[in-house]
Amino acid sequence: MKKFLGKCALVTGAGKNIGKEIALNFAREGANVVVCDYNRENAEQTVKEIEALGVKAVSAVCDVRDREALFNLVKEAEEKFGGVDILVNNAGGSADLLGKLTRFVDAEIETIDFVIDTNLKGSIHCIQAVLPKMIEKKWGKIINISSIAALCGLYDRVDYAAAKAAMIGLSKGLAMEVGEFNICVNCVSPGAIGRNGAKWEHMTFLGENGHCGQPKDISDAVLFLAEQDFITGQNIVVDGGRTLGPGHR
Repeated sequence: MKKFLGKCALVTGAGKNIGKEIALNFAREGANVVVCDYNRENAEQTVKEIEALGVKAVSAVCDVRDREALFNLVKEAEEKFGGVDILVNNAGGSADLLGKLTRFVDAEIETIDFVIDTNLKGSIHCIQAVLPKMIEKKWGKIINISSIAALCGLYDRVDYAAAKAAMIGLSKGLAMEVGEFNICVNCVSPGAIGRNGAKWEHMTFLGENGHCGQPKDISDAVLFLAEQDFITGQNIVVDGGRTLGPGHR
């Protein structure tokens, strides 16, 4: 029996890497998926791969900073699938997306706004869009993708670390408010994860060379949380022990 048969999952940033693997993983377990990404080509490719698994998927080309577009997207999902049952706020990124990594003292306010809006406010928009239907159904799962940067900071990415830390606080506070409706809210904080097939060594305590994680490692943690009805307000760190501290590597 597939775990999420008949459920609808909305995954942001689902066009590639971690988000794509999360979307595919839900589809493998029977969920219909709303694939949200700002890149049309990537979103449509993910949809094709999901539909090949025998479930329904829709491509939603949308920037999570666009609140109105997100609310319209969720309304369409409600009409097609009866509402979003599972929300995964995966879309995000640092100033590197703009090619503007810099010391915080030199950071332009426009760049800071971009980072905060993409990571934190985009997640807030999505949550506020899906919550009314979840409350009505008295069931839902919200999973926010934070980062170990929230726990230990990150050089040249102070605004990113701040936004990701706020996502953990958002998850904890919201979990308190919506628990009475059987809605669980949790976070997953990835460490070094290979993207686009890339792999790095000496990034963790696992394996002879301290190999980095892969998108499936994060996806598996997300699906674990989506299955649980008694875990809420938690932040699960998936980093191969990278945040344990200095060691022999």
